[in-house]
Amino acid sequence: MRYLPLVLIVSVGCKKPPPAPKGLDDSANYMMQHFYDSDDLFNAGITGFLKWYDDEGQELTGEMANLDTVNSYTVGDLSAKSVAHLPLDDKILVDPKDEIYEKRVISNAKGVVSLALMDCVWTRAEGYLARPDQDVVFEEDFEGYERNYTSSRKTFEDASKNSDYDAVREDLSPFAKDFDRDAYGKTLLMTENIVDPTVVLGANMERFDMNLDLRHGEYELDGETVGVAAIITYNIGAAWGSKGTNALLQSFSIELNVERPKKQTLRMLTVWAEPKGGGVDPDSALALNFAVNKALGSSERLSDICAGDIEIPKE
Repeated sequence: MRYLPLVLIVSVGCKKPPPAPKGLDDSANYMMQHFYDSDDLFNAGITGFLKWYDDEGQELTGEMANLDTVNSYTVGDLSAKSVAHLPLDDKILVDPKDEIYEKRVISNAKGVVSLALMDCVWTRAEGYLARPDQDVVFEEDFEGYERNYTSSRKTFEDASKNSDYDAVREDLSPFAKDFDRDAYGKTLLMTENIVDPTVVLGANMERFDMNLDLRHGEYELDGETVGVAAIITYNIGAAWGSKGTNALLQSFSIELNVERPKKQTLRMLTVWAEPKGGGVDPDSALALNFAVNKALGSSERLSDICAGDIEIPKE
């Protein structure tokens, strides 16, 4: 972390920043809505998240949830406005046998947050999260994983090496047909993924499509310049297993990896999901508890990889 020069603090202060969201629920919704927007709006979302963390979230850091405590990790429902910019199917396949579709209800996806302080420099953590072989990085989470980069990975990773990021002064429209995905290549990395998970909230699933984009840079937080690598994920439509009994009807997530002192990274991962099948109610304590601890387990593994306690092969 680097303290901003006085001149820069003054110049930044000339323009009143957008108000930061308050609390976990608002911050999570805000980051989903403004992930692709200007630096000012994006920075305000990070500020809101970290303010909640300082006020309430620290006691949850690195802690496993259980059926008695899982309510402390829950996140309020996403609003339709927060995901309106994403290229989602309006209707969701709810019965593949009879080809029945129903209107998407965003609030049916239930959310949790997990928090971990990883022994990992933020740029190194980002490097692992940007790899195509996420089934190697997180071998307990995926049976297989394929990633297609739809913007330049090299441009994105070189930006981290050189601390040279594209300034985003306007709200982007990354899903417009004429959007130039490399115009902001130093800041935004866009990917399409085919995921084969081990287990999704208790329901056995086969391969399904998932969109995942990364955004990084150095942002002003309380008078300091702090590195942040953020990730958004979403599924355009429902993902059904081949037997037509288990599904992930909806899935969204926002992840922040924030530079901390002593070469550590704070990982805040918020996930909303609506599974179907496997006897799992997405709003049950069992399902929410599973989601929290699965996310925390991935953070602990990433920390151990960075610390050298777990060795993984190079790409």
